[in-house]
Amino acid sequence: MTMRSLTLVPVVVALLTPYLLGQAPSGTHPEAIFEEPENHAVSVERLLRYHDSGEYEREIREVANSARDFLDSRFPGYVQKEAKLAAVFDIDETSLSNWDVMAACGFCSFATQTQLYKDKLFSNAHDPVIAPVRELFNFAKEKGLAVFFVTGRPESQRDLTVSNLRDAGYSGWVDLFMQPDIPGGQPKPPARIFKPKNRQEIESKGYRIVLNIGDQASDLAGCCAVRVFKLPNPFYLLP
Repeated sequence: MTMRSLTLVPVVVALLTPYLLGQAPSGTHPEAIFEEPENHAVSVERLLRYHDSGEYEREIREVANSARDFLDSRFPGYVQKEAKLAAVFDIDETSLSNWDVMAACGFCSFATQTQLYKDKLFSNAHDPVIAPVRELFNFAKEKGLAVFFVTGRPESQRDLTVSNLRDAGYSGWVDLFMQPDIPGGQPKPPARIFKPKNRQEIESKGYRIVLNIGDQASDLAGCCAVRVFKLPNPFYLLP
């Protein structure tokens, strides 16, 4: 072996060592890096602590209070009906909670939660209220705003959803926008597509949406609101 070869050996070994140890140096292609995700049981425990500690509710109230302050500062007095100002509310994890099924299934996907309801393993006859949002809803009504619900729930659940809302203490909404039932095997359009269309429909009736509140970024994406307010939801994600 030549002196040049002997000189190169330590260099080659140094370059290959991270790969031999199952590590890739920074700057390599992301597909070459494999890291074990956090254990699901640990994630579940963290989510349970987040909820049970009261932090989840505290953050919800903080957002709802900010929305209330916005309405109060923007509209100090009563808004005349002729002004046709509106507020839009999402339902699941915004106006109503699905905590029982989320926690029981170990924070499975939203699609799986929906299937558990369909299989009648859990009852969807009662969805508890998210109190700070109900307070905001009533405050918007007291201000004279027209209030609307825009949800990803299918049209076939309209009667159930109206019952859920009334049981939770909601009343006096102008309209409830739900989505067409999708035949089995066909993909459901994402919320970031259909919810802006629903808000456009509200505005086509002459309303001006001044507030839109939801727990998903897709609830707030797109057009048609002066201010949007995002509630916390680390439990599932809807596009």
